[in-house]
Amino acid sequence: MREFHKRSVVKAICWRALATLTTMAVVFLFTKQLTLAFEIGAVEVVVKILLYYGHERLWNRIGWGKLQHPLAALAVTRELEPEHMDEIEARLRELGYL
Repeated sequence: MREFHKRSVVKAICWRALATLTTMAVVFLFTKQLTLAFEIGAVEVVVKILLYYGHERLWNRIGWGKLQHPLAALAVTRELEPEHMDEIEARLRELGYL
C-alpha cells in the first residue's frame, strides 16, 4: 500500500514538532540559554523535516514488509460488470476479509 505525499508531509511535521521541542528542552537544560535553544530548534526542524520526508519516500518504494492488497492479483482489463462482484466477494472470503 502506498502513501500520498501529503500524508508523508503531515507525519513528518507532527514528528518534528515533538522531536524539536524535545531538542530545545535538552539544549535549555544543559545551557540555560533560551535563545540558543530556539536557534538550534529552528535549524534542526527544517533540516530534519527534509531528511525525514526523503526517508519516508524512499521506504515507500521498498516492498519489503508491506502487505499486498487482497485484490491486487486480479487483472482488471475492462470495466467490471455485476457478475464480477461474485468473484471479488469469493476472493475476499477466501482471504478471510468477509
